[in-house]
Amino acid sequence: MQSIGERLEEARKRKGISLREAAEATKIRSDFLGYIEQNKFDFDLPELYKRGFIKNYARYLKLDPEKIATDYNAQLLSNTRGGKKGGAELFGQIEIKKSAAAEDAQTDSGSYGRISTQGSSSHNDEEPTEEDADKTFYLKIGLVFVGTLTLVFVIFGLIKAILSSGDDISDEPDLSTPTEITQPAEPTAPVNTDVANNNELKLVASGTVYVLVKQQSDNAILYRDTMSEGQTVNLTKDGAVDILFTAGENITIESGGERLRPSSSGTAKITLP
Repeated sequence: MQSIGERLEEARKRKGISLREAAEATKIRSDFLGYIEQNKFDFDLPELYKRGFIKNYARYLKLDPEKIATDYNAQLLSNTRGGKKGGAELFGQIEIKKSAAAEDAQTDSGSYGRISTQGSSSHNDEEPTEEDADKTFYLKIGLVFVGTLTLVFVIFGLIKAILSSGDDISDEPDLSTPTEITQPAEPTAPVNTDVANNNELKLVASGTVYVLVKQQSDNAILYRDTMSEGQTVNLTKDGAVDILFTAGENITIESGGERLRPSSSGTAKITLP
């Protein structure tokens, strides 16, 4: 039957891996791996680390780490029975405890009893290096998740701020260079006497239109808003006024007893005395 070291060495050579490559992959010194393959388990390390190294090395070579660890415990027990003084000291006093149940199990299934190391914890088979690596891995995953979530919130806030600032932009149409109507608007039928006064101005919308009425004498804004279909606005002016609008086909102006309709559609300006 092959020893533990022979099985590990054979598995490594079968995969074409050198000791140095195995040491770099497992983070175990190459001289320790050499001792293990030579079945020299008396190198200067606590028993906890020896077991951890053997299991890690077996796992790396795709062998059953639990089977290798069991064989190692059996070999360790066999060496202690071979005559090392009193209970065999392996870098710490090893005390072999057998209960009646353990002895029965040994008879039935070939168990080698239970080995406990004085001064070591009850979790001798734990592998500190692997556990620490797992903790580090999960910590990194958590940090990446938190960072990504923070970045998403920042981007969302920026987009919301940009959209909010866009709402403040005035939706008033550009009337900076309107087409000025030099000819008088087309008069229609006379209107009621309640608008016959030259200082009275009435705006009637037949569709959606934006209207700006500005008094020339003092540049006062008499009216500025979007009118909807059927809406009527009555104004009192003092002298000549400029009337700017965006849809001439949708507005009728009543002033001085006349009803005026712009002769052109689209944005334009009318001056009334």
